[in-house]
Amino acid sequence: MRIFGESEALNRAKAGALAAGRAVGKALLFNPVSEVLIPRRQVAVSLGIDFLSIAYGTRLLNRIRILDYETHRFQDRRCPTPEAVAAAVLQYCRRANLKSPDVMFCVPKTWSVIRETELPAAARENLAEVVSFELDRITPYSSDEAYFDFRILTEGNGTLQLAVTALKRDAVDPYIRALGEKGLPVGRMETNLSASSVYLNYIWQERDLIYLDIHPGAFEAGCLRQGVVVAGCAGSFNGAGPDERVLADVAEEVGPWIADLKERDVAPRMIVHGHADVRYEPLEERLRIPLEVLNDSDLAIPGYRGERGGKDVPHEAIGGVLASLWKKSKAMNLLYRGRTDRARPPVALTVALVLLLLAMGGLALGLPLYRDHRMIAMIDQEVSSRKGEIKKIEALRKEHDGLRDELKAVADFKKTKPQALNILKELTVILPKTVWLTRVHVNDADVSVEGYAKSATDILPLIEASPAFAKAEFTSPTIRDSRMNADRFVIRMEIEGMKTEHPKVKDGKKQ
Repeated sequence: MRIFGESEALNRAKAGALAAGRAVGKALLFNPVSEVLIPRRQVAVSLGIDFLSIAYGTRLLNRIRILDYETHRFQDRRCPTPEAVAAAVLQYCRRANLKSPDVMFCVPKTWSVIRETELPAAARENLAEVVSFELDRITPYSSDEAYFDFRILTEGNGTLQLAVTALKRDAVDPYIRALGEKGLPVGRMETNLSASSVYLNYIWQERDLIYLDIHPGAFEAGCLRQGVVVAGCAGSFNGAGPDERVLADVAEEVGPWIADLKERDVAPRMIVHGHADVRYEPLEERLRIPLEVLNDSDLAIPGYRGERGGKDVPHEAIGGVLASLWKKSKAMNLLYRGRTDRARPPVALTVALVLLLLAMGGLALGLPLYRDHRMIAMIDQEVSSRKGEIKKIEALRKEHDGLRDELKAVADFKKTKPQALNILKELTVILPKTVWLTRVHVNDADVSVEGYAKSATDILPLIEASPAFAKAEFTSPTIRDSRMNADRFVIRMEIEGMKTEHPKVKDGKKQ
């Protein structure tokens, strides 16, 4: 049994709170206009050692369709020049009647470096800056000479597990410039492995596996975890297909990936896309994991309505289109260099909704007011016709209300207000002649008196003996005034009622 410490529980709670906050932010910033109603177009160009693939797709009502694709093969086993790539893409766009489309550029694995790294969870707030600063430690390149991006794999125990992909700028800048000069701006860039992983994830929901892609003169392999490429390798061979040596190299590279998947309690499996006439049994025997071999005829093309020849289906370019249009894609964008897309509030939709709400609010307020105004006008007209009678009725009503209020005030005063004169008369009767008062304050339910007496303590029994008062008490200390030779007192008592005939007092006692 594992016992988690307080710091680990706090980190988990913090991570959960951050995830919930991001989910709420995405929900609040969701823009149905840009995500669903507004169509998007995307051209993806996949560059390989001996091929160039182009695919074109759209997204409308959140549905992605691949409209067209083509693949060019090269015999000299070399990547085409930037000018040749730009000319081929421009010719393709002219045939498809695409003007200044956004281009997704996919590059070979051999141009890139894929690494896993671990950073403190505190780096999350400025993660792009931290990865840029640490890039020369994670990869062979510095941030100034490379295009790079990353994805978070796991978060917990105070650490972040990242997958980082980087490639040298000098290798791709000529292609980006050549395409830009032809009016084909490159907005996204990824590796062919990452584009293929998006394709597998979109078509078969494959997220954790090992992928091997075999071309006529080269191969690429990658380890996918949670839909992200975390490791990769590449190699070349003669055009006859992979031999035993190549398969042995693949098995040696893939071995650590299989061990890592097993350590994470994931059943390792490999998907191979390659030639149908190649025997993969030796590789399966070496790896001792199940292999699933896919041919071009097995590759599905989302939404494609054209004729399929069954050969040279550019799954890398199709994956590039899906990586740009599919919102759940885990693909990176190496041109961002670690930056993330900031969710833009749907300003147009917000303005439209605000105007609609204002219009509805205006109608909700205006229609009742207009109806009430018409009703008041009709009542005023009726009142005007009987103005004389109404004036007499109103005069009698006012007189009646005035008399009723006066009678009520008199009755309330008699019930609730004691008569001050009676209270003063009662005080005059019960207090000795040697006592004189400087202040009397009569409230609704009590009376406060201030004054001087030869002995202030003799006054309380006299007040308590009166039927008009109760609960007499000093509200402040009694002070002896030597100049006046008397005690200064402040006494408060409650009012119980008054008698019409005052009792006779003799020697301070009632008779």
